[in-house]
Formats: sequence, structure tokens, C-alpha cells
Amino acid sequence: MIYTFKRSIAEMGFPWRYNRDYLPLGKTSMTREDLWQELSSRIQSCNWHFFQYHVRKVLGGGRVQLIDSMIEALFVIESAMTGAGRDYINKIVSFSNKANHTPHYDQLLQVLAEMLVVQHAVSYGWANLKGHVYEPVQTGSAKNPEIVVSLADLSVGVEVKAPEFVKKHNERGTKPQQVATRTDILKLLDKDQTMLPRDNPVKDFLISANAKFASFKAADPNFYGLLVIVWDDFIYEPISALVGQPAGLFTKGSFAHDERGQILKFENVDCVILTRHLLPIRRGTIEEPMPDLSRHPLDYGRQGEFPFKVYFKNPNSTNEVPEQILRCFQTIENGQMLGAEYMPQDFIQWFNS
Repeated sequence: MIYTFKRSIAEMGFPWRYNRDYLPLGKTSMTREDLWQELSSRIQSCNWHFFQYHVRKVLGGGRVQLIDSMIEALFVIESAMTGAGRDYINKIVSFSNKANHTPHYDQLLQVLAEMLVVQHAVSYGWANLKGHVYEPVQTGSAKNPEIVVSLADLSVGVEVKAPEFVKKHNERGTKPQQVATRTDILKLLDKDQTMLPRDNPVKDFLISANAKFASFKAADPNFYGLLVIVWDDFIYEPISALVGQPAGLFTKGSFAHDERGQILKFENVDCVILTRHLLPIRRGTIEEPMPDLSRHPLDYGRQGEFPFKVYFKNPNSTNEVPEQILRCFQTIENGQMLGAEYMPQDFIQWFNS
């Protein structure tokens, strides 16, 4: 059964607005109502979808913060890059027709993580902005990042990744300890009772981003490759994967090697940004209160607010991190002053409260 939209978006009352001076509006004829109609009707037409409950609640007169947040993000993205908002709807709808299939749920979290970062990047007031391009490709390559922000003197490629959530969330509830960095401690522990380092997903993210940026780097000497990883509250996991001693991916003893035994340097990835936004996204999907200072599930936040967004320059890149990137993504350099969860960890033991 296809439901009709019974209330206008204005009646729903979006409480969150972006600075319209920053948004290049007028490039699309799609309104928020149009996007809602397409999203809701297509989700309703699925045999099963994780977001059918949310859509039906809205159609029944209820308020769902996740839906509000998604429609606003889709509108911001579509307004900046015609067709991109509708493409995200295609992605959301594609993970369907398998009841309670948790890999689909993980993939939906990953799509929402992309939307979070992309909507923020296109709504930021870049100096000397020439335009945004959605999923661009270079001649001779089929690989593409999420977006490229084109400035007068610089092009910034943005790739967004998020890790598997459900399996690791459940694993934390069954194993009393964790090793976050590849060290000899692992030899002393019962691996069946231990969460292992989560460095392989971070390595895979770097390999993927490195390949996607390669053709852009070759074509444009002023191209900057940026990987944004959207993690959950256990932010020490990707931090340990990158800079934990002795085998972090951005250390001289990196565990990642190519087929010739050479350390992988990921030269096309100039910088990695880490955020903890997977938690509000996850809570939005299950209608739990927002954590910390998040106002809604796809709220990127504000400069200096907790939880912090941190960056790690690739030591194998000769490019300095452009100040505009630091300002746009509200990042600060990682360090002890941010708290223990922002430091590389060796061994963690969990205690039941």
C-alpha cells in the first residue's frame, strides 16, 4: 500500500536550518516535500525495510527526528548537486526486502554517515568556491570519492567510511577485554575472550580511498585527498589503528604491507579525519535521546563542541593540511588534553557495573 503525505514539511516544522548564505540553492526544482514523497513512497513499496516503521509513524501523524534529519540533509545535498539527493534515496531504498538483515542495517548507517559529511561539506562557506561535484570520475578510472570540492587554487576529494557496527557492538557485550593495538600482549591472552584490534577496517578504508584518489592526484597537482571515518564512541580504536605503537598504519612499523613486503604508505590520502557521529546516527534509528550536544541524528556539530573531531596528517604525504579543511570539518589536533578515549590504547578490561 502506498501512503500519501498528509502534512507539509512546514507543518512538521524543521527545527534545524543551515546558513542559506552558504547554500548554492536554486540548482534543483525538488523541494523537501518532493524528497519526502519519493523517500516515503519507495520505502513503503518495499516488502521490508528498516525505516518502514519511521515512515509509517510520520504518515500517521507522529514526529520522527531521524526522518526530519534525513529530509533536511537530502534537501541540502540535492540543492548543491542536482541528482545527488535522489541518488542517496536510491541507496537507502536498495537495502531492503530482507527482514532484520543486519548487514543491511550496517549499510544504512554507512549511507547516513556519508550524508552527514557530504551535507556538511556542501553547506560550508568555502572561500573561492567554484563548485561541488558528486561522485566524480577521472578518465580511465571507474573509482570515485563521495564528492570533490573545487576551489580556485585547490580541489578537495572527500571519501567517507564507517565501520561495521552490529557485530562489534554485540561482541563488546560478550568479551571482557580488548587489545586495541597489535602488540605482544596478544600472545598472553585468550583470544576467544578478547576483542582484537580493529585496524583491518581502517586499513581497508585507506586502501580504498588511496585507489579512488589516485587518478585525481595524477591529473591535478593541487588535489588534496581527505578520508573521513565516522566511528562510534570507541574512538580510541581507529586512533590506535593509525598511530598506536609499534604497528599503527601511520607509524614506521606499520603492519600493512604490499605483495613485495613494502609498507603501504597510502600516498594519495593526505589526511584522515575521525568523528564519533555513528552514535547519534545509531540512536536516531532506534529513537533514543541524542548523546552529548547532538541536536539531531545528522547534526555535524559546531567548532569546539564535544565530542571532538580529530585529524591525522599522513606522514607519507608532503601536503600540509589546508586551513580551510580544518575549519570546515571542525577538527583539532589529537592529544592528551582531549581525554583518555582519544589516546592510543594497548589493553582494555571491561568491568560489569
